[in-house]
Amino acid sequence: MRDDGYNVMTSSSGEEGLLLIKENDIDLILLDINLPGIDGLEVCNRIKITKHIPVIFLSCRDQDSDVISGLETGAEDYIRKPFNHRELSLRVKKLLNRYQVQSDLGAIETGFLSIRTDREEVYFNSNKVMLTPVEYKLLEVLGEKLNWVLSWEVLLKEAWGYEEWDGGREMVKVNIRRLRKKIEPNPSQPVYILTERGRGYKLAII
Repeated sequence: MRDDGYNVMTSSSGEEGLLLIKENDIDLILLDINLPGIDGLEVCNRIKITKHIPVIFLSCRDQDSDVISGLETGAEDYIRKPFNHRELSLRVKKLLNRYQVQSDLGAIETGFLSIRTDREEVYFNSNKVMLTPVEYKLLEVLGEKLNWVLSWEVLLKEAWGYEEWDGGREMVKVNIRRLRKKIEPNPSQPVYILTERGRGYKLAII
């Protein structure tokens, strides 16, 4: 990674890794599962509650069930050991580019939904959708992490600017329901804003 021009920080345990993430601005995490103390799966779970950092698992645990468990925690990729270093470099580059491209385009699009971040406008099937400022911000946050599952805590922080708020969970839930009424063909069976039980919400790629 250093040979490819990346600044690299390392830690040898789950606890050290979480502290490193808390104290530094991290763009991407390469994470093992078999760590002393807190294992990689739990580290990933804790990261995804409060951060928008992409995670790639690198692990010698190569059963399909291990891969599924890793991806279910919210990781973007899973590479089995031993791996080709060039392949890893390409996957890292592709993942970082994917997160950068949305901000560069000035628009986020999925299916018939278009979020014009350059003008703070939303269109569905070419028709402008009238949203409140909070509804727009909430949709923009979901769109910036397209197909990512974001917890209600993250949405509360990013859309409202609050770390904590009594009733915050319900506030997010109510505004998600309002958004669905405005952009979903059938709000009772959403295809754009999906709920992941016990984890949060995502704006799906269609």
